[in-house]
Amino acid sequence: MSSQARVDSFVALRQFRASLTTFASVAAVALDEASSDIQRTLLWLREDRHRYWKEQVQIRSQQYTQAKLALKQREVLERAVAGTHSSCVEERRALKIAEKRLRRAEDVFRLVRTYANQIDKESLDYKGTIHGLVNAIEVEIPNACANLDRMVDSLEKYVAIAPPEAPGTPSEGIEGSVVQPVDMRQTQENTTPDQDEDENTSAPGGTSE
Repeated sequence: MSSQARVDSFVALRQFRASLTTFASVAAVALDEASSDIQRTLLWLREDRHRYWKEQVQIRSQQYTQAKLALKQREVLERAVAGTHSSCVEERRALKIAEKRLRRAEDVFRLVRTYANQIDKESLDYKGTIHGLVNAIEVEIPNACANLDRMVDSLEKYVAIAPPEAPGTPSEGIEGSVVQPVDMRQTQENTTPDQDEDENTSAPGGTSE
């Protein structure tokens, strides 16, 4: 196993850290918006709609009572004047409309309370479901980014350390010890005078004769 570390680039680590940061930011915004929508809906149901339809039930209950009283008064008046029982078509129609509007208000008021309780329960379940994601966004991802920062910093320091000078490569020694080619003509020229001189010195001396 090699004892050396090979570090090619820090781009992948930096890109991964940036992706984690982007994911955490986008997820946090989405969770905040969802929580805001839930709270806004609950507030709208419990405050605005609850108050409105409660008032409507009271108002329409009074209108129904008034319409019912108007029918009774008309019946008594017709009986007193004509001595007969009147159909009181208009009063009966007004009473029917008032009763219908009252029942409608009571139904909606009941649904408002039901929906508010249901959304409140679903909100608690939702908070339990996203607990792991919230913990990842608030704790795990920041810790991971910090670890990546330390990792990149350590690797940069490691790469910045200058490696020791390596000894001469075998190729350098080989090049120094290679036998250079010899010029044969120059060698022959250098050796020819010596041969002539040897021949002159080895011949029988003519001068002595």
